[in-house]
Amino acid sequence: MALDLICSLRFFDLRLFGGGREALAIAERLGDLRLRIHAQSLAGGLSALAASRGWAIESMPPSPARGQCWLVATGDPLQDDELVALAERAGVAVFVPRWPERSSVRLPLEVGRAPDSSAASSRNRFQPGRVSLVGAGPGDPELLTLKALARLREAEVLIHDRLVSDEVLALAAPGARRLYVGKARSRHSVPQEGINQALVDWARAGYRVVRLKGGDPFVFGRGGEELERLAEAGIDFEVIPGITAAIGVSAYTGIPLTHRDHAQSVRFITGHLSNGSIDLDWPTLAAPGQTLVFYMGLGSLEVIARQLIEHGMGPDTPIALVEQGTTARQRVHVDTLAGIAASITGLDIAPPTLIVVGGVVSLYRSLSWFERASAASLGWRNGKHPSPLDRAGEA
Repeated sequence: MALDLICSLRFFDLRLFGGGREALAIAERLGDLRLRIHAQSLAGGLSALAASRGWAIESMPPSPARGQCWLVATGDPLQDDELVALAERAGVAVFVPRWPERSSVRLPLEVGRAPDSSAASSRNRFQPGRVSLVGAGPGDPELLTLKALARLREAEVLIHDRLVSDEVLALAAPGARRLYVGKARSRHSVPQEGINQALVDWARAGYRVVRLKGGDPFVFGRGGEELERLAEAGIDFEVIPGITAAIGVSAYTGIPLTHRDHAQSVRFITGHLSNGSIDLDWPTLAAPGQTLVFYMGLGSLEVIARQLIEHGMGPDTPIALVEQGTTARQRVHVDTLAGIAASITGLDIAPPTLIVVGGVVSLYRSLSWFERASAASLGWRNGKHPSPLDRAGEA
């Protein structure tokens, strides 16, 4: 297992490559450290910062030498690649935010501040990167936990899914690098293996990473898979739970998941398995006295209804389809198992849609309270599939 050695950047001959906004973002974190900037020209903000701190500006790149640390952020991938390759060949320490996996040093938070004797400061000044696995809840930003909000405001890198509302994303630190890795059925912007590796790479580069997932990361969120990779790589992590979609939808529709007269247990079920099938334990699911909540089951609705009826559940059992729960686009469709498929024919049902089955659905008409006009989230747009991980957040 590799051992990381963390030391102060004050002991390096720091060289910053680049004169644009990416270089400025690094320079602003260097505080009172000595620095030489290598660029043909400097943007106004970086030029003013360099003048105020007395940093030298040189148009030509230096010859690699012992004791140097190159901070590479030219804004040009080809130029960044050439500089990193040169540093690697010369054995010079290098930090490149574009490719954290190629960085040989981390750039910790608050690197340029004067030493502080407090225990908190000594922990934070050179803290290696860590990952916070955070549940964003079902859509309404007001359902975030206080701890989740705190991590969003501290994030340097935010890696988020498709079902994180714009209103939740707006709460993140303005300077955080945002990377979209969303999934829809049969459409993954980034493979799961790529997401796992990205978490490792960004954390190893010294960043405070927030992995933000809709709902709760441990309820059909693949959070366990991602933590397994982090644990294998020796990365520090924490988990902050979120309100899972079933709980949010239950509250915002007035459909209680348990009720003494209707259901003594509740089951959360995925609407499709990893192999694309829906081969479930139907006899057990069709048993009375329980509420069933199907995640990601809209495309399998007819199969779900048919299998439940064939295995003993009454055809008149109430069922609800809830579109984009807790948001301004929330819509609820209520019918029976036998009639639901026909009743939604021709309707444009927008995912994410949860399916709730059981006697508790009969309470919807009397307990429904949520007014969409007062929603704090506008909901999700169809086709929300930006560019892959290596380009997301760069525009």
